[in-house]
Order: sequence, then structure tokens, then C-alpha cells
Amino acid sequence: MSMFRTYDHTKVNISLNGVALTDFNGDPTVTKEGPEFEVVEGSNGAVERSRMVRNLYTVTLPMMQTSPQLNAIETMRQADERTGVGPYPFAITDLNGAYVLMGVAWVQSMGDAVKGRQAQPRNIVLQVKAEAAFEGA
Repeated sequence: MSMFRTYDHTKVNISLNGVALTDFNGDPTVTKEGPEFEVVEGSNGAVERSRMVRNLYTVTLPMMQTSPQLNAIETMRQADERTGVGPYPFAITDLNGAYVLMGVAWVQSMGDAVKGRQAQPRNIVLQVKAEAAFEGA
């Protein structure tokens, strides 16, 4: 008997400082910074690995240009830049499975603003320091 599952993107919740982020023009991506282990191979062939405690993630959010959520994110970025009030609480929870990323985040970049004939995504880049992460399904 074969297994059948359905993925539903509407069951993925992303929030920054209590603001639910939903106005995407593309797929958000999450990238962990660096490998879990760094490996060295000696001249005699012995292998040694070092566990790296990596808690930094880069989250790229392709936001719609018309989203009021851009204003909220930009307000947080400016407040952090001017007064150092960040980082802000951050969470991604995927109710389709067990993926969870929780911690604090700051706005690394508001992305390029393209003001042409057709709306283009604004790729907001967040840097996240994870306090809890489970990168399963």
C-alpha cells in the first residue's frame, strides 16, 4: 500500500516581532549557516571531526511590493538601526510536519526595490539566531 500525503503552504506560519508574514510573491527560503561538523583528514589518513555549534540561519522572504507588511518590517529595521531595540522574536512553524525554527531575528536587508511596469518581489533577508530548531518534515 502506498503512502499519500498533502503539503499545504497555508499551514506554514512565519512571524517577526508578532507580525504574521503572509504576503509572499514566491517561496520563502531558510538556509543554515555552515555545516554541523567540520572535518580534518590527517596525513596518515586519520579523520577528526569537530562539532560546530551553528545557530545562525538566513531567511529570505520574497514579499509582494504592495504589502503593508513591508512597512512593518522597515519600521523594525529602522528602530533597530537607530536605537538597537532588535533582534526581534521570530518563528516559523510548519503544521504539515515537524519543522520549527524559533529564536530572534534582525533585518539584514530590505532587498532591492524594483519600480517597473510589473511588480517584482522585494527579497527581505533576515538573520536568525535560533533558540530552538527542529528541521524535520
